[in-house]
Amino acid sequence: MSSSKSKLDLSSAFSALRLRFEQTLAERAANLQVILAVADSEAAALLPSVINEAHKLAGACGTFGFATLGSLARQIEQLAVAVQGKNSSEQLYSLAQLKHLLLEFDVAISTALQSGQQDAGNSMVSIAENSSIWLLLDDQHLIAELTGQLHAFGHDVTLFSDFDSCLRQLQKTAPAVLFADTDLKRGGSLFQQKLLLESLIKRHSRLMVYSTTDSFELRIKAAEYRAAAFFISPLNIPDMVTSIGEMLEESIGKTGRVFIVEDDKLLAEHYALVLSSMGVETQIVGRIRNIIDELTRFQPDLILMDMYMPEFSGAEVAGLIRQYKSLKRLPIVFLSSETNKTLQIKAMAHGADDFITKPIDDIQLAQAIKVRLARSLQIKNLIEKDSLTALIKHSAIKEAAELEFERSERSQKPVSVVMLDIDHFKKVNDNYGHAVGDLVITSLATLLRKRIRKTDRAGRYGGEEFMLVLPDCPAEQAKVLASQLLIAFATLQFNINDRPFSCTFSAGIAAAPASNITSAAELINAADDALYRAKRAGRNQIA
Repeated sequence: MSSSKSKLDLSSAFSALRLRFEQTLAERAANLQVILAVADSEAAALLPSVINEAHKLAGACGTFGFATLGSLARQIEQLAVAVQGKNSSEQLYSLAQLKHLLLEFDVAISTALQSGQQDAGNSMVSIAENSSIWLLLDDQHLIAELTGQLHAFGHDVTLFSDFDSCLRQLQKTAPAVLFADTDLKRGGSLFQQKLLLESLIKRHSRLMVYSTTDSFELRIKAAEYRAAAFFISPLNIPDMVTSIGEMLEESIGKTGRVFIVEDDKLLAEHYALVLSSMGVETQIVGRIRNIIDELTRFQPDLILMDMYMPEFSGAEVAGLIRQYKSLKRLPIVFLSSETNKTLQIKAMAHGADDFITKPIDDIQLAQAIKVRLARSLQIKNLIEKDSLTALIKHSAIKEAAELEFERSERSQKPVSVVMLDIDHFKKVNDNYGHAVGDLVITSLATLLRKRIRKTDRAGRYGGEEFMLVLPDCPAEQAKVLASQLLIAFATLQFNINDRPFSCTFSAGIAAAPASNITSAAELINAADDALYRAKRAGRNQIA
């Protein structure tokens, strides 16, 4: 989180959740103790409810900082399961053990609540938003080109020309991304700067390297210090700027949407808070019977699901989800206190992709989900995104328009579509070549990705034409954004063989709800018609 206020708000939210959990502990313990009040002959019938409640407590206690209670709850669950499988004569002794463990659990709750202390290890997540770019270069011409492009896209840039000054600054603060030459005229090889590179790793900064030569030895050294990208001279600046944009999205936690399926309401809220603190959008399932409708509306990138729930098992729900063609590739991760590997694998056979064992502390949960989300989004991007621009393809942006139009109809909130087309693009290709045309296209794409909101979608509609889908955005607000983009793109300078030039675009806007628009297709057509009005009116304008 970027401000001290937001960190305090986050801390207060976690504390409030823990307090609510503590207030439910006595009641939940009473649900376990009910077996103590009946005769042994009647106790067997209560075992399923004891197993269910103990299973939920095993995960929840650890998550909320009561690891000792969680361990005891896990023992109760395991013993109750074992009692179920025994004949009546064997059950008597095991029931006595179970009742003793239940009494021990009751005492442990009282002790924990009276002491007001929690076990260590449940660290609250606090993700700092950081979007600064550091350049460690001594090529003045390259520095001038890079800083100009990065500033044009709104990046905060700090320059270093030697290793020592960079290391000194790194001891005070850290960048989101360091873009460094593998060899400086003063100082030699980057890979001899072990303290600098190890400090970057400890500060969770991303490293991108640039080299005038390419070799296995250089690349393996870069990999050793976790370089996220390796660029060769001559530097493809739009590609580099695009890579930086993608890394920044990851570094500030803009990593997608997670749908949480967990019957323990407090635990579900806690997971949602942890993930929200790293920038992930979350939704907790309302009713399991409505899960397909909720998934279709929310469009998550990953499902986080408990394996054991009262009405339906996680395996059954995963199997249900996999029956829908549109949801077959959606990653499902089980989060459960189940430690039996055989049962874990059996559950995953129903369609889950991974298994995380709880209790798990907040930082580990955040890191585990972030890694899985990154993989999910990489695969999704390969399928949905245009290889040149890294924007979503024609079919995907149309689907986004359809989805947001349906949401707009339900909520009666506005949605705007903006169609953009680069002016006189054929002349760029004719005068400078297709490689330069690609450079212009990728520059506009990077500008779009940089300037739109997290909830907006940008797609390459075809050739030099782009489309924006802007939910909760009236036409007037869409025009403000389009005007800002128009000015920013026109100020970008392209310099090819000392022949500088710039480009412009025209744009058309349409918004819903509107009396003459009854479908997403009509909304797109209306924006397209507006685009051609802007073209006919002289280009470099918005209609």
